[in-house]
Amino acid sequence: MQSLIKFALLAVAILLAGCQPPAEPLRIVSSPWAGYEPLYLARDLGFLREDSVRITELPSSNLNMEAFSNGSADLSTLTLDETLTLLAKGQKLRILLVMDISNGADAVVAKPGIKTLADLKGKRVGMENIPLGAYILSRVLDKTGLKATDMTIIPMPEDKHEKAYLQGKIDAAITMEPYKTRITKAGAHVLLDSSQIPDEIFDLIVVREDVYQTRRDDLCHLAKQWFRTQDYIQTNEKEAYARMGKRLGTNEEDFRTARAGIKVPLRQENQQLLGGNTPALLAPARRLADIMQRGNMIPGPVDVAAIIDPGFAGCLQ
Repeated sequence: MQSLIKFALLAVAILLAGCQPPAEPLRIVSSPWAGYEPLYLARDLGFLREDSVRITELPSSNLNMEAFSNGSADLSTLTLDETLTLLAKGQKLRILLVMDISNGADAVVAKPGIKTLADLKGKRVGMENIPLGAYILSRVLDKTGLKATDMTIIPMPEDKHEKAYLQGKIDAAITMEPYKTRITKAGAHVLLDSSQIPDEIFDLIVVREDVYQTRRDDLCHLAKQWFRTQDYIQTNEKEAYARMGKRLGTNEEDFRTARAGIKVPLRQENQQLLGGNTPALLAPARRLADIMQRGNMIPGPVDVAAIIDPGFAGCLQ
């Protein structure tokens, strides 16, 4: 009799397990940027299936941050400064992986007559009102001794910079790829780009702490498919660039130019950045947090180490 009872209980347990609803797809929000495009390529190639990961593109990183903060998304593509901004506001999150490091793709561009950063005094500068824009502006002020009030900052989305420049509504812009390439083709030139401030602008995938604690296997799968996609890009570069460029609204040549302005850390470098006893990302993140604190972009110090889990580095393979 006891054997029959045990068998019956086991059967009920199996039946109930089979009735469990499948996990909801991980919800990722992202915004237009060459370094984020491999996410969409992974989806289009079938590496990330819609029943496991749902990617939504929003027009700006401001909206990404809002969706992530209010729980409408489980993960978001964010720059390191945006991540530190959320951390300073008390958001509980983790860095999942480093997608790219800007190495020229973010820039200050201006009319030909504006020769130096100091010449921006008295000029109209287009800038999206996001942490990254404010951060690059702070670096301009650091390098020139100017104050923000020495120029007229005109808030506008980055996809409006080219039109505003052509219409003569702005003299310069703090912008990023692919808009940087479009504006320089329209006659502007680069005054400052991220290659001159190396290892300061990191693009990340971040995840909400509650999701990180409960869906590690799904997150590990996501990380592995990210690197699988990078492998595909390396072996099918022309086709991959054409596909990613088309989705971003540009051609292969311009996408290649945009991609040249970023460094993409693959498996081993991600493990170095986020794993080990002293993750390599800690030093630049702490330096950035200090710059942001001194520039009043965050109210006080933040615990960067708390959002990096070296234990996850095993998934970055």
